[in-house]
Amino acid sequence: MKKTNLIAVSATAILLVACIPSINAFYQDKDVVFDHNLLGQWQEKDNTNDPEIWTFEQGTNKGFNLTVLQKGKTGTFSAHLFQLQQERFLDLIPSDCSYATNQADLVSYSMFPGHLLMRVRQTDPELQFAACNYDWLGKYLETNSSALAHHMEGERIVLTADTRDLQKFVLQHMGTNELFQDYGAMVRRVK
Repeated sequence: MKKTNLIAVSATAILLVACIPSINAFYQDKDVVFDHNLLGQWQEKDNTNDPEIWTFEQGTNKGFNLTVLQKGKTGTFSAHLFQLQQERFLDLIPSDCSYATNQADLVSYSMFPGHLLMRVRQTDPELQFAACNYDWLGKYLETNSSALAHHMEGERIVLTADTRDLQKFVLQHMGTNELFQDYGAMVRRVK
């Protein structure tokens, strides 16, 4: 039981640490690829009790519509699978941001949907992906602040670099213990 809970917490943590938003996309149109293997429902590999579920549907312009169901909460994203050199990635941007009904409108006006990045190892038979390592990036930018354009909002990093600079940085920092964490896995959902 403890192992299952640890796995569930780990999968959720992977997604939370991926939250390094960028105001610009990580891809250019020429980089986008379409992989039919992504289509359908995926769930956490080792969590059958209350798994996180990702549903990919075909979108427009080789993109995907992604719905994430996590502990009874739903989020929708526009997702683009893209390739840089021999590596594949997912760029996710929320397609609908809902704010608390008791929240002042002024707060909503100041929020923006940022692009999130995941590295994709495979899409068949499992979906294996790695989220960005927020801790590594924070420490790296502390000592190399001019390496990538960004803004610090308190302890929160918001990437402001243009797409070309983002891609260059990503390709330079794909080694072990750098920009990406260990791979997580999802499997096709059995209904």
